[in-house]
Amino acid sequence: MDMPFKSASEITAMAASCFPLARAAATGIDQDVLDLVAPKPKQEAKKLAALLRSGNIFDRGILAMLHELVGVLDAEIAEGTYVETRYDHSPENVSDYKTWGQERLTPEADRLSNALAVVIELYATLSAVHDILRAEKALEGLRSAA
Repeated sequence: MDMPFKSASEITAMAASCFPLARAAATGIDQDVLDLVAPKPKQEAKKLAALLRSGNIFDRGILAMLHELVGVLDAEIAEGTYVETRYDHSPENVSDYKTWGQERLTPEADRLSNALAVVIELYATLSAVHDILRAEKALEGLRSAA
């Protein structure tokens, strides 16, 4: 199995990369999420943005808050997705289909999808760092028991 990291410095770099991602996610939440979601998720998103901006990204509960926000954004984007039907009745169209559908996003859903991309990247990177740290802790326990 080829591991995506080779040294402690690469793990440190991965953890350090979470800080600019957190700032970008906080900005995305402020600019693209807060005015487009319901009041309860809006309060949670505000709290999350404040924690991310303050640099408390490794605190307990941050991953759960990110996961919750991903669910909220995904549901909102699904509501803002519609199918635009296209027609082609020209004689040059030799296919069996004269119509087809193309998924489109409303402008609001498009803004939310921009924020969602950064939030997911932060969530994935933070999860990887937590997993690596948990694995190191488990290995230390196994080594000390042996």
